[in-house]
Amino acid sequence: MPRKGTSVAIALLGLAAAAAGPLAAQRSAACPAGRTALVLSGGGAKGIAHIAVIRALDSLGVRPDLVVGTSMGAIIGALYASGYSGRAIDSIITSGNAAGLFASGEPRTPRSWLPMVPQLVWEQGAGGFSLQSPAAGEAEANATLGATLLRGNLIARGDFDRLPIPYRAVATDLATREVVVLGGGDLAQAVRASIAVPLVFPPERIGERVLTDGGLSANVPVGVARRLGATRVIVSDVGGRLLRADELDNPLAVADQLAGFLFQQPADSIGPQDLYVKIEVEGFSTLDFSPKALDSLRANGRRAADSVLARAACLPQAHHPERDLPTRYGRFTAEGVSRAEAAMLQRLLGPRSGDPVDEEDLRLRLLGAAGIEGYKAVWLHPGGSGDEVSLGTVVQPAAPRLAAAAFAYDNTLSGRLGIAYLDHSLFGSPLEASSRLGLSPLKDDLGFSVRRYFGVGRSRVAPTFTGYLSRERIIRYDADGEEQGRPLTREAVMFAGVERDFGSNWVLQLGFDGRLWHDADTAAVASDSTLNGRSGGVRFRATHYPGMTYSSAEVVWSGTFQRLEGEFDVDLRSGKLTLTPAIHAGWGAALPVPSLFSLGGNEGFPGLHIDELRGDRSLLASVQGTWPLLGQLSFRLLLAAGRSATGGPFLDGDHWLGGLRAGVGINSPLGPARVEYGFATNGRTNLLLRLGRWF
Repeated sequence: MPRKGTSVAIALLGLAAAAAGPLAAQRSAACPAGRTALVLSGGGAKGIAHIAVIRALDSLGVRPDLVVGTSMGAIIGALYASGYSGRAIDSIITSGNAAGLFASGEPRTPRSWLPMVPQLVWEQGAGGFSLQSPAAGEAEANATLGATLLRGNLIARGDFDRLPIPYRAVATDLATREVVVLGGGDLAQAVRASIAVPLVFPPERIGERVLTDGGLSANVPVGVARRLGATRVIVSDVGGRLLRADELDNPLAVADQLAGFLFQQPADSIGPQDLYVKIEVEGFSTLDFSPKALDSLRANGRRAADSVLARAACLPQAHHPERDLPTRYGRFTAEGVSRAEAAMLQRLLGPRSGDPVDEEDLRLRLLGAAGIEGYKAVWLHPGGSGDEVSLGTVVQPAAPRLAAAAFAYDNTLSGRLGIAYLDHSLFGSPLEASSRLGLSPLKDDLGFSVRRYFGVGRSRVAPTFTGYLSRERIIRYDADGEEQGRPLTREAVMFAGVERDFGSNWVLQLGFDGRLWHDADTAAVASDSTLNGRSGGVRFRATHYPGMTYSSAEVVWSGTFQRLEGEFDVDLRSGKLTLTPAIHAGWGAALPVPSLFSLGGNEGFPGLHIDELRGDRSLLASVQGTWPLLGQLSFRLLLAAGRSATGGPFLDGDHWLGGLRAGVGINSPLGPARVEYGFATNGRTNLLLRLGRWF
């Protein structure tokens, strides 16, 4: 799983309250009898404006009798129907990351492929291999939806009429393009079907139907609300508009317009008792979740809502009883897995019959389910009555086979191409096999592994075999940074042992480590074992895979050499600013050339060439700061201090370096792109140009 990329927040949307102003004077009790429905359209990021409409309704004490939502409107509508106020929904979505569902990112990366993070992934489904879009991580998005909508899911217990406000999500039957109205089952799964935007999320199967984004059949589902008995509707519409003549040469604008055509249908009639809030969304992209865009959309939404509601002759006041969460768990079942896996899944999620319901604990456990590589979704399907909730969990397995391609470019290391393959069930057995190949002018390498997994979270010890072959030309530099040659090295590494996954992305490995290495350009004139040799020993590795935190520690101990390495980093966010403090330490004795520590690793040290300083002692501390500028463009600043040496004490007062690197980065379809300039305290400077994640 890609670093930082992979992790997805509990929640989804946000901002502060706005004053009700003169709208309170428009309240009216002289409304004719009948049901009032709030209808929320689809529109991707533009749907954030729905929150402002809900906040305006809250300021007037208006509560509809029914909520109907499509796509992004389904997400916000589900939260509103679950009993959250507009202000609370705003807070939920801001404290999390709405862009985590839709924004451009990277496909989920199996651990055995790391550090390669692919730009393209093909996965095998019922109809053969299909392209997985890099726009969203499906497992993380499913877990995020399950966690965010957990309260409503537990209250509804399979019937959306049990929610504080009855609710319907609108999806589309992929085979017939018929409107599908979802009023029961798992609340998060229903919303997931409604937001299955083509080329972003795969369709969702519920029962015998394969469902996709509701916007394809009813993007503004007024007709659905009327068929459900609504006599009045309050519509919040964030639909787009046609391009102007001067925009026809803008490829991004045209692409967004073409996507919008998929969701256009004839408008349903609006009657004299209805309220139609048409929000200004000109200039906003469907997938632009930048903070600046979201702030503007909220302001536009509130302005439009205030204008329409101020002129309303009838604003019905409705009272809906509060719905309490169930207090204890009943029966737990799991569909789609073996009995042993069901028992392990129950331990992973925690609930046992009679236990009290701990909403926050279950939410965190659902988020942890995204780390199970064998699954793409775990839907709770709550049921029961009274104070008891049963969980009829439905597991959706991940694709049995994956293939991937990756590309990266660095102005020092040149270009690099990678391909990878993963089979979750080798020859129909419980063995998982994977391989990855990397090719570049400086380094060619091949990694492969075979492991036996035992179900959910791989909570038993799993036998594991991995191999790694590399052929690398290591650039050597003098003290002034001038290149002094490119000796060719070869290395073969084999590990045979056991692996255990302890959940929460922690994995431990223990076993035999065997190595062969050869420095072809210097071994002819030197017999030192660091240039040409072999070893056999023990390897222990503990890794917390990418999320908000990444940590690893590895020990390789043999009669030929010893190597200890550890690293840790964590993302700290405050408003728009993200700070990532990190530390890396390495110590070795009689290390082969391919096993030396490179100061700064693949990221390099500010002001120096990548891999310029190598040694058997290394210590690096750094802080990376990132600040969004416009859209996917961000300002980046790295402060670092460290040293690299061969032999001698691990820490001393000599050879320490400080450095600063600043520049800009942007998320592109080919991965992150960066242009940064670095300075080191030894007077050296260097330009870093990089596309994609180096591997």
